[in-house]
Amino acid sequence: MTEIEIEATRARYVETLSPAFFPADPVSQDIIRYFASLLRIVGMEDGGWDPHLESRALLEDLNSLMQVDLTNDRFPDPDSTRWRVGLLFYSHIVEMDAPYEVLANLLRFQTGKGYSPAPFFTLLSKKEQKTYKSRRLSQKRRIEILRQLGDEAGISVAPLFDDFYNSELRNAIAHSDFILTDEDFRSRGGTGGFKPLRMSLERVNELVTKAKLFIGTFLSLEVEARRTWGLHRGRGIPYDSAYKGLMEVLVDEADLLCGFKVHWPNNSESVYRRTAEGVEMTVR
Repeated sequence: MTEIEIEATRARYVETLSPAFFPADPVSQDIIRYFASLLRIVGMEDGGWDPHLESRALLEDLNSLMQVDLTNDRFPDPDSTRWRVGLLFYSHIVEMDAPYEVLANLLRFQTGKGYSPAPFFTLLSKKEQKTYKSRRLSQKRRIEILRQLGDEAGISVAPLFDDFYNSELRNAIAHSDFILTDEDFRSRGGTGGFKPLRMSLERVNELVTKAKLFIGTFLSLEVEARRTWGLHRGRGIPYDSAYKGLMEVLVDEADLLCGFKVHWPNNSESVYRRTAEGVEMTVR
């Protein structure tokens, strides 16, 4: 991809995803459900159990490795090494749960479906729901549901995944069933070679680059949305017209939204806070 194509793609991703992260009306559909989508609320959790934090660190490491100078005494074929690291980078991006689940919940919020720790479950068929716990939902199926939610919300996020998600490439990397040559990426499609695949390195580079642009945009908007709400720290936000609560935004050491505290007229408080040290959920 040329620099012009890269910048045009990045701009399109930002334009498409921004309305999901910055809804025009974050209040009337219950702002806690919006915050829950940004913070990926699950339940009580100790530190060291958030895979999203590890994924961010891993992607930063892999991205750095793709850019360092590789010496020939340690890496006989530096170009091939960079390709291999790029394939691991791509594989991790398409396998991460957070982008699919956060976007699904942000779209659920805008369509009045509320927040769910398992945002795809209620949108599955009865047959799919029966096997949900024992069988991981495929990325292809997740993208289909994102397409449905996006159509309802008027935010077309699924076509962004279509830009870079390729099930054949994903499967070949995930199952260690690929070969790199000077000309192309190849996969036998299993021991018997029943479904062989050849993909030009130019095409592979395009998919990896678009995946990188997507995850970079996603992570940047996630942080920016939390930073924007972090500016509300110290201000009371009216919450629940019936019970007359007052919400306080909680921030982390970087002044990013990390939770909220609702003060109730009876002097009790409802608290949710997610940090690297774990999750706090209390009513006191």
